[in-house]
Amino acid sequence: MGKTKFYLTGLQHFNLVTDHRPLVPILNSYSLDAIENPRLQRLKEKIAPYIFTAVWRPGKELCIPDALSRSPVGYPTQADEVLEAPPGSDLALEELRKVATEDPEYVQLLHFVKNGFPMDRYALPNVLRPYWKLREDLYCDEDLVLYGARVLVPTALRRRVLARLHDSHRGVEATKRRARQAVFWPGVDADIANTVRACEPCQILQPSQQQEPRLCDDNPTRPFEKAFLVIADRLSGWPVVVSCGADTTSAATIRHFRRLFRDLGVPVRLRTDGGPQFASREFSTFLERWGVRHDTSTPHYPQSNGHAESAVKAVKHFIQKVAPSGNIDCEAFDRGLLELRNTPNQTGRSPAQVLYGRPLRSCVPAHASAFQKQWQARDESCDRRAAARLRDATSRYDAHARPLPPLQRGDVVRIQDPTTQRWDKVGTIMGVGRSRDYLLKMPSGRVWWRNRRFLRPAPPLNASSTMEDATAPLAAPDTVVPRRSPRLQEKASAAAVARVPADF
Repeated sequence: MGKTKFYLTGLQHFNLVTDHRPLVPILNSYSLDAIENPRLQRLKEKIAPYIFTAVWRPGKELCIPDALSRSPVGYPTQADEVLEAPPGSDLALEELRKVATEDPEYVQLLHFVKNGFPMDRYALPNVLRPYWKLREDLYCDEDLVLYGARVLVPTALRRRVLARLHDSHRGVEATKRRARQAVFWPGVDADIANTVRACEPCQILQPSQQQEPRLCDDNPTRPFEKAFLVIADRLSGWPVVVSCGADTTSAATIRHFRRLFRDLGVPVRLRTDGGPQFASREFSTFLERWGVRHDTSTPHYPQSNGHAESAVKAVKHFIQKVAPSGNIDCEAFDRGLLELRNTPNQTGRSPAQVLYGRPLRSCVPAHASAFQKQWQARDESCDRRAAARLRDATSRYDAHARPLPPLQRGDVVRIQDPTTQRWDKVGTIMGVGRSRDYLLKMPSGRVWWRNRRFLRPAPPLNASSTMEDATAPLAAPDTVVPRRSPRLQEKASAAAVARVPADF
């Protein structure tokens, strides 16, 4: 009754004709508390404001309603729109309408869409022949031509729309996915590819080629000169970027997380690296007060927090392209971050759609139909495809992997140096974690924390040998290998605070 409510509201009585006979007594006689089926309860609630009598009629006698149900009208006519309140004015869309009315090619195309295309393709003007294959899918909304939910952009505005689509400085495929939500014109995919390839910051910051040295950032002038806190939601991928400046203390980090919890909600689980501000008692107490479980990734094993590492990499390249000076308090960064949150991933949904259930309005012009429910109905299928891809990726990875036998407290193990790849340290297991991580007691009395991948059971020591002898590096005869202090071994872990990834 949604589309006929304007005609039924206020009537003293009307007949509701249905071909489903069991529905008649439910609609006429049953009260709401007597209906057990939730779907029928919702139906009863929706029609409660109307006064009617349900009447049964065979389906063969309901020709007109049956035809309308098989070929529904998805968009209201001009007469229907008179009954509805006019929508708010969209400045970007209004500008697009104005330019469209002044574009002869657009006006000519609009005429063919309204009145029908000729039977022969070559009867069309040359500029309109690319639309021949799309003629069945084109329709008009007043003075605009649409292709599905995507508005056709006039030639004069295409360069500007391409710039807005590339505000997030993502790659070709990500920008194409963003365009498929809102805008269209023949050859839009090729134009996007050319725009991305012609972007100077994107070309300068391309990843290194195979077997070539990576491009390195300029050396900072002082420690923690430019630090950013990058946070990513594990479900939606929603990125949050906070400029920390030189203040990377626990108190400053707590302030950032407190505002994040206030705006987006409190996460169940927070994963970070082992930076000092995350390992402090102050930060642990803060998370306990908010009821958040805190897990940290093991040293030299970023794979255990791969989602955050990927988000840090994407945001790092994005900042270098739009704010190479490190100052993210600018319009280019905010506009690009909005497009980053609006760009669908491989599942077909953007972080904004997962988080809010709809895309966010940005500087890219989008027709109102792009925000309607029928264009967001792919959510469940997207989730299923994403879950299937995750299972496939996991099975492919596990096909070439094998679990290592667990270690017990008191076991003596050799420890691999992540830099030299040599097993030149020996320690004793003194604690076992939940995620294949272990606490090790070194001969010097220090406690290390390592993933199982870097630990290998050591053979029993002879009575004449000592633990200190076992920690000596393996070297060829007559070769002197300088020993490294355990303090230096841990220095790299403490220096990783400059960019601290975290995710929900």
